[in-house]
Amino acid sequence: MKSTRFFKKLGIGLGLLFLTGCAATTAPIKTPTAEPSTHYLKKVHPRVVLVLGSGSVRGFAHIGVLKALEKHHIPIDLIVGTSAGSIIGALYADHPSAADLQNLLLNVSRQEVIDFSLRDLAEGPISGNGLQNFLFNHLKASNFEELKKPLVVIATNLSTGQIHVFGSGPIAPAVNASSAAPPFFRPVRLYGNTYVDGGFIDPVAVDIAQQFHPKVIIAVSLNHRLSGDLPTNGAKTFLRSFDFMLMQLNDYTSTKADVIIRPQPDDIDMFDGSRRTYLMKAGEDATEQMMPQIKKLLSRNKIRLAKS
Repeated sequence: MKSTRFFKKLGIGLGLLFLTGCAATTAPIKTPTAEPSTHYLKKVHPRVVLVLGSGSVRGFAHIGVLKALEKHHIPIDLIVGTSAGSIIGALYADHPSAADLQNLLLNVSRQEVIDFSLRDLAEGPISGNGLQNFLFNHLKASNFEELKKPLVVIATNLSTGQIHVFGSGPIAPAVNASSAAPPFFRPVRLYGNTYVDGGFIDPVAVDIAQQFHPKVIIAVSLNHRLSGDLPTNGAKTFLRSFDFMLMQLNDYTSTKADVIIRPQPDDIDMFDGSRRTYLMKAGEDATEQMMPQIKKLLSRNKIRLAKS
């Protein structure tokens, strides 16, 4: 059954991390003690905002979405990313080329991004240093203010349970905070606070996009098709029930978008990176289906297509 395969793959995956992983050295990122001002964002007046939702490994579908939007010359003036959406959003905002992004992420190995550390193991086996190093090594920009496209990313403040929007200062630790999903990924301490994955409270952050008063909001929701196999014990029942909750939250937070792109891949284990091409194709196909609606909205709002 699929749920049984999940635990087997999870055990193998974590076992491989124990055997082959090591604590990645922290990237040489200068993080200020206080969070820098996002005052520059007040000058951002986007016509079209793209909201990239959370979804662990299903985030590869975002690349297909970007590929289709580029193909049809759909302008993107601001990206709002949560969790996996923050990673894809940061890489694309730094170098807006879906083809280059696809090439990069099709060839990256898990060990380049996911690191295992015995230190502070009780907080989670994955420190996040690997992700930060990966971003440091592949982004030309160090800070949000230097990106070619404006970007904000969403995290959850572990003390208050409130949404926190990062849009200034160093990119890599903020994206790590947005993607730090317990119990595997450790919380991120940044600017005197502790953060975890933004997907727990705002998986598709349309509400944040609305604060910029754009004419069109395009949201990507990464809900998936549930397996037909029913759980056979309490732990698996809990995991499936938790899935229900996240799916409902995903739907709820995306409802006020003007266009919702819904790639619906099969249920894929969060550590299974073997189906990247399939996920990218799912994102591209779902976007093509919504393209007539997107172009109609742009025309209605007198928004011209982007130049080639």
